[in-house]
Amino acid sequence: MKTFIYFLGVLCFTASCVNNEQTRELKVLNNSESQEITFVLELKVIGQSKVEVEKFTQYLADFIVEREPSTVYDYFISEDGEKVTLIERYNNSKDGIQHGKDFVNGLNFEKFFELFEIESFITIGNASDDFRKFAIDNGFQIEYRSSSGGYVRR
Repeated sequence: MKTFIYFLGVLCFTASCVNNEQTRELKVLNNSESQEITFVLELKVIGQSKVEVEKFTQYLADFIVEREPSTVYDYFISEDGEKVTLIERYNNSKDGIQHGKDFVNGLNFEKFFELFEIESFITIGNASDDFRKFAIDNGFQIEYRSSSGGYVRR
């Protein structure tokens, strides 16, 4: 839980840095009005050194941020190098689906699953039916946290 809270702090800091670089009006929305979705993935490292995991994870972060500039992406590697937590925030389900398509059909898919096993995949926000279908069709078992709170496993 401490790790999750730490990541949320890092995510908020990262988002505030991005927002400071852009001049835009902020609007507070009720959760039900927001289209943003956030992925939190807990990964187990499969037989790799912490150095190899750090190298690939940083490469992946740079790769995603370069190609998806509206994405907020961050990660945390446990001290022992056996666990990695990824946090990704997208403007809406459509952006999340596009990221998923790029990932599944991209250069990093095989390497990702050589290094990691997904232990949990949580989506927070208002995931669309299209996003849920995409996840199921591609074999991802995701826990959804609805905008009104509570976990929903589908």
